[in-house]
Amino acid sequence: MAYNLPPLGWLRAFEAAARLGNFTRAAEELLITPAAVSYQVRQLEQLLGYPLFDRVHRELALTRLGQTYLPTVEKAFSDLSIATVSVFGERERQPVRFRCLNSFGQLWMIPRIGAFQKAHPGVDLQMISASWAETLSPELFDIDIRFGDGSWSDGAVEFLLNDPIIPVCHPDLALPEGTRDVAALAEAPRLDIMGVVDTWESFFRGFGLAVPKRNGLQVDQTLSALELAALGHGHALVLETLAQPYLDSGRLIRSTSKKIKSRHSYYLVTNGPRQALGPDAQLFCSWMIRELGGG
Repeated sequence: MAYNLPPLGWLRAFEAAARLGNFTRAAEELLITPAAVSYQVRQLEQLLGYPLFDRVHRELALTRLGQTYLPTVEKAFSDLSIATVSVFGERERQPVRFRCLNSFGQLWMIPRIGAFQKAHPGVDLQMISASWAETLSPELFDIDIRFGDGSWSDGAVEFLLNDPIIPVCHPDLALPEGTRDVAALAEAPRLDIMGVVDTWESFFRGFGLAVPKRNGLQVDQTLSALELAALGHGHALVLETLAQPYLDSGRLIRSTSKKIKSRHSYYLVTNGPRQALGPDAQLFCSWMIRELGGG
């Protein structure tokens, strides 16, 4: 089958120049001269019959057609890189370094990480847990799995999952039959998680009820709230995905069938475009997006 493709070297020069903003930086990455990058891009433009860049002093700005063409070229190189590593492997791999909040790591990542390793046995992973989502440091992490409003400016942000918020409790704290509604929780012992935006107050308000006084423990992590709830210390208001292992095991039950939409979501944050990551890191990101339904 014949493919109507420009030379791959020309496409590589175009992708690097578009991503890095000028021919000099592209040349440093591709280990050729700036003149060679400029020549290859001009050859590509002549072949296509349209300019891909507006040259402004020493910086480059993509034309409208260049902006349209770039994502397809990036995806083609990304797919080719991933396929090459998947089939043939890679020598001297660098570990994929990723960070996630402790609760997410313990309750979602660890139970699933074995499936990723089985599918990709040659990929080395480094998981770093954190209590709060500090600024991403490119020296420490390739990938950050964050929970928030997605408004960070220190990396490329990609949506993963918006999870509903549900109330859960120990089976011994189940509300009497026929009274498992939101109002019945007003007098029940409740666990509060500090620093979250989706609180018991917002839960009660969401169903048009007055906000009851706080009457339980406060903790700083979802994992602590779930463990305390599983020991019978009160009802916890948590993300459904994080509560699911406890629900599946029977340690917790839903306090009511009611739920609210979380105002925060899970996001993938990378130091620069995901397509610029190494093949192993791209494999891991694709797996995360697939598992969480973000793409």
